[in-house]
Amino acid sequence: MANEPARSAKPFRRRVAPLAVIAVLAAAGTATRPFSWPATALVVLPAAVVLMLAFRVPTEQTPSTARLRRGVAVWSTLLVAGMTWEAYAFARQPDWTRPSDEHPTFSTLLDPALEQWPPLRFAGWFIWLGVGWWLVSK
Repeated sequence: MANEPARSAKPFRRRVAPLAVIAVLAAAGTATRPFSWPATALVVLPAAVVLMLAFRVPTEQTPSTARLRRGVAVWSTLLVAGMTWEAYAFARQPDWTRPSDEHPTFSTLLDPALEQWPPLRFAGWFIWLGVGWWLVSK
């Protein structure tokens, strides 16, 4: 026991601080009305921060392999296809503040499940924000 090095509080803070921010943002998102400007701002601001973090210069170089290149190609194609569908569906909506059944976005498709019960809505926001943070923190 006496020979063990003291555990640093930094790793704990690095895990708890993002979770606290995610919980606060999820609670704020839960309190907003779907498809309102405050809800849109709560989507755009964390997405912008995550994108800035995603495009930061890596500290170590990842070795390029054929498997990694294939994986990047497949996931990039899926990401671009999903983003294209989302942008097209959003742009084709008659009113950007109301969901459209003719041109559903991902939010429109998930809204029936998430809008009825606040804890499930909080979980949806928390998972969305947590996955975004997990993707850029690795």
